[in-house]
Amino acid sequence: MDISETKDSLVAKVEVPGLEPKDIQISLQENLLTIKGEKSQEKEEKDEHYHRVERAYGVFTRSVRLPMAVDASKVTASFKNGLLTVILPKTPSARGTTIPVKAEH
Repeated sequence: MDISETKDSLVAKVEVPGLEPKDIQISLQENLLTIKGEKSQEKEEKDEHYHRVERAYGVFTRSVRLPMAVDASKVTASFKNGLLTVILPKTPSARGTTIPVKAEH
């Protein structure tokens, strides 16, 4: 999982090859982002014998505490080519404000 920050949002990206969007669950509770999924193993053919198995199967869970408050009502998730992207907009207070400095005469 990679988490980056833009001016307005946090962006989480997770590679989940071989999964479909229906296989993934995303939850956000008290700034704890949790992504769960399950990758089912292909059924083995009776006349097929594996020499090597390196792909991972089964249930996975990844949770990460976000470094700032986000607006849970505006979180979006998209999935393309095995890459899950979750956009977590910051709350107005987490975005901060710029205070201009005025010159006195």
